[in-house]
Amino acid sequence: MSETSHIPFREVPYLPQKTNVEHRDDGSILISNGQPLKDHPPHMLWPLRYWAEQAPDRTWLAQRDPVDPSRDGWQQISYAEAWQRVQAVAQGFLNAGDAAPIMILSRNTIDHALVMYGAMLAGCPVVPVTPAYALLSQDFARLNYVDQLVEPKYIYVEDGTEYQRGLDGMNIGDRLVLYSRNAPKDCESISLDAFATPGGNSVAEAYDRLTPETVAKYMLTSGSTGEPKAVVNTHGMIAANAKMIRSVWDEPRLAEVTGEVQVMCNFLPWSHTYGANAILHNMTDWGGTLYLDWGAPTPARLPEMLRNLKEVSPTQHTTVPAAWAALATEFEKDEALAQTFFKRICQMAYGGAAMGQDIYERIQRVAVGVTGERISLSAGYGATETSPTASNVHWPNDTMGLIGLPLPGNVFKLVPAGDKQELRVKGVNVTPGYYRNEEKTRAAFDEEGFYRLGDAVRFVDPDHPEKGLAFDGRTAEEFKLANGTWVSAGKLRVQAVQAVDGALADAVVCGLNRDEVCLLGFLNETYCARLTGEDVPLSDLIENPIVVEAVRTGLEKHNAQNPNAASRIARVLLQPTPPQADSGEITEKGYINQNKAQALRGADVERLYSEASAPGLIVL
Repeated sequence: MSETSHIPFREVPYLPQKTNVEHRDDGSILISNGQPLKDHPPHMLWPLRYWAEQAPDRTWLAQRDPVDPSRDGWQQISYAEAWQRVQAVAQGFLNAGDAAPIMILSRNTIDHALVMYGAMLAGCPVVPVTPAYALLSQDFARLNYVDQLVEPKYIYVEDGTEYQRGLDGMNIGDRLVLYSRNAPKDCESISLDAFATPGGNSVAEAYDRLTPETVAKYMLTSGSTGEPKAVVNTHGMIAANAKMIRSVWDEPRLAEVTGEVQVMCNFLPWSHTYGANAILHNMTDWGGTLYLDWGAPTPARLPEMLRNLKEVSPTQHTTVPAAWAALATEFEKDEALAQTFFKRICQMAYGGAAMGQDIYERIQRVAVGVTGERISLSAGYGATETSPTASNVHWPNDTMGLIGLPLPGNVFKLVPAGDKQELRVKGVNVTPGYYRNEEKTRAAFDEEGFYRLGDAVRFVDPDHPEKGLAFDGRTAEEFKLANGTWVSAGKLRVQAVQAVDGALADAVVCGLNRDEVCLLGFLNETYCARLTGEDVPLSDLIENPIVVEAVRTGLEKHNAQNPNAASRIARVLLQPTPPQADSGEITEKGYINQNKAQALRGADVERLYSEASAPGLIVL
């Protein structure tokens, strides 16, 4: 039971929960939501035009000065101005005469959003690519792989000088490069302002041509099991998904509790489905205001994230567990930050990876101290292929590790897989497949058309399915020890990080065909600096006695509670370098790619099992 469970929740205006469960003769179980799916628009441009008409002066997006982010204040764009400029961008694409894909290389900015929605209005599928492929890569292998797969006719870069090296690493040829600042060299290019022209009848006709089946985006997977796949995202998928989430809310009451306008401040990148669809487009559908956060839960970018959250009081906040872990530490030492953050928030959520109960407890202690109330911290669950949210916890929640129940508009199927239940999903939010990859598309769906998510789940209480489903490990990450014992890497990773209570940010679970389970451990630098009182490099932290003892004590406590071979951790090797996004070790959702990290850190994995002592090695 949660240590703050006796404190009441701040009101969360969800609709009454309804759950339909059907047990089949073959052992599979179908689960659906009893609430109806609210009417949804046919495409993603509809809400932008709607709010431009209904609330023209309301702020859609706000950002810091892109040239000098250190300057105070926010640059803002209203719904009316945004709709006008989106139409102008669309006209530019229509003038070019080819509704071909456009690759976007940019952080989250107002111009990025204008290009995205303008291209989609013109019928050009958007291919948002993580900037790391162009800015950090040494060989541009993934950038070129994506380029060859999708073959975009247009490329947008925020800053031509910043992305020059990435553009040089691609075979641009005679393709058109759009830019917001600083024209790139040695290619045909045009500024976004010059490209955009006043919209005419052709833009209105393009709007009328959009249907739920029109391709809006090719969203790239993280490539955890190979090269990235291009997931077809239709307008109908994303437009419906926004309403799926809103279908479990009592919206009139929500407006009374939080105010008419929903407000978020968020850093999750639009090159990933979580940031692009669950954040940007959902806030657009709400008619909300989104502050673009250029910070992140890393030592270099955390100060910017905190600066922004000190200025913006959100009504909702959803992010990845790594960000919640960093915020927990900052809330504990910065009362002004906590006061601003908890002022009017009614719901907090996480997604992208599982989160430990310890992080929840630390956040709630601060929330109760500031407000006298708990704030529900729930989970959303889904995939790039489900655009993205297939389920969430739509009731006041204090238990981490849940994925909730399916949202109105899709159906879950639980299929027996050994002693577990494999999760599959079918619904209006599910992709028709992968672009130019029929083999992967066929393999992704079962004989009834359910998409195979690759995760195992379980009922929290089989006798009371309305209490929801819990994540039970990723089937692709499970492996056997040498003695044949199955290890659930996803589940064990969460348990280990939670047991250390803040010192570890993440871990890689090793042991395939080995005698014991061991970990590669990644420290939470911010927490460890506070723990030791020293601001030293990560390479020094891994040998700091205080840090080592914190990790050792936490994992030995875990082992005492989990003595079986599948859960007991024999050793941990603390890493002197953080996981690298460019190499695929860490996904944009902020969690460790277990297989990729082990492959790239093979020497450290061998050291775990062969050496008696090494820097950062803790034998339990």
